[in-house]
Amino acid sequence: MATFSTGGRRLLPGALTRFTAAHPRILLHVREGEPEITLPLVRPGAVDLALAYHFDGPLPLGPGPNTGLTWTALLEDALHVVLPQAHPLATRESPDIAEPAAEPWILGCLKTEAYLHRYAERAGFTPDVRGSTTDYPFARSLVAAGMRVSLIPSIALVPSVPGVRVVPVKAPAPTRYVGATTIGRHGERPLVAAFLRALREQAAQQGPSGPDGPRKSAT
Repeated sequence: MATFSTGGRRLLPGALTRFTAAHPRILLHVREGEPEITLPLVRPGAVDLALAYHFDGPLPLGPGPNTGLTWTALLEDALHVVLPQAHPLATRESPDIAEPAAEPWILGCLKTEAYLHRYAERAGFTPDVRGSTTDYPFARSLVAAGMRVSLIPSIALVPSVPGVRVVPVKAPAPTRYVGATTIGRHGERPLVAAFLRALREQAAQQGPSGPDGPRKSAT
């Protein structure tokens, strides 16, 4: 199976424990990578399952009746604004994303830049991006050091970083959709179906991080 790092850290350990308890003789192999690397591995069978994500817009790889791929939704992962602890907005319950418009922004993932610009355009401002990283904890440490604000998914907010406050964004909040892509019908592949059940159970323990909970599966 394949996974992106934050999804693997939050969802895979519990799912693996459940699955291996029921299927102790099955050997599992895990590889890490971003969805654009791992999703193309599903169709040729290089991996049986890819844990992936996408932002607003179409599902990754366009699963549908003509592709043979199935997308199983697991979590709606709302993005939060991360602020220095002493920031004036740090005590607000759910500010509008436009309220820190004049602040310098730090990216915790390069993919969030286009997403941030899209939401900023809707809110009527152009974000001043002063830094970019590929590591969410590093981005939060930069915020704690005074480099102002960042936009980070819920499941990437652990472990905690001292000196920052995490504030949910006023609805409709920016959201990252997390799910699993597989090939073929799950009934024909009982072990894949069993692992998907384990992932669903683990995702349910995380709780819905978006306003409407996990989305339904799409094929």
